[in-house]
Amino acid sequence: MTLWNSYELISFICNKDYSGNIITPERFSMLIKVVNIELFRKKYGLPEQYQPGRPIPKEYIDITLKNTDDMKAFKKPLLNTPVTAGVLPYPSDYAHRDSIVYRFSKTINGVATPLPRPVEILRDEQAAERRGNYTKRPTTVNPIGVMREDGIYIYPTTITEVDFYYYRWPVDPVFAYVLGDGYITYDSAASTEFEWVQDEHITLVNMMLTYIGINLRETDIYQYSELKKAKGE
Repeated sequence: MTLWNSYELISFICNKDYSGNIITPERFSMLIKVVNIELFRKKYGLPEQYQPGRPIPKEYIDITLKNTDDMKAFKKPLLNTPVTAGVLPYPSDYAHRDSIVYRFSKTINGVATPLPRPVEILRDEQAAERRGNYTKRPTTVNPIGVMREDGIYIYPTTITEVDFYYYRWPVDPVFAYVLGDGYITYDSAASTEFEWVQDEHITLVNMMLTYIGINLRETDIYQYSELKKAKGE
């Protein structure tokens, strides 16, 4: 579903609503940016859904194969990423980390063999306890990391390269159009579509309708969409 299809569908539903709701191109342009980030937060896992005794949200990335698939477009690998003076910098489009892997090298049968080792992310006090304990101190076999404002601090500092897997922010959608005499024409060349998989577009439409003040089930939206197609609209 293109942004134009979504705009037409929402306009169609608004015209069927008797509450005086209306969707202007400007309002739609604002809403698509809001729901784009809101859906990303929901799929990653909303912290406000945490409850005492239940430290996980109702929905998060790997809770189902569907969620994992929905978020795959935003997961990026940075292989052989330099760690400078023990610090792994955040990429410019960084949203959330997934994992950090150090390829520890060990000679097996005379051959240098890389053995991937996960970098365990700890809080500062946990990292201090590990670094100050001779038997538990971080090593290249059991490295640790601490997240700070200017980057992720990797210990031991002898590590100079890691594989960094993270989730980037979705690209902002852009609804471009040419204003005519009482109508608009969609400019697909200048527009930026949603990056979400097709079956999440109905979810995005439903979220926008909620902001507008129209509450519908997804099946209702689907029926509206099919009716619109049947009418050739």
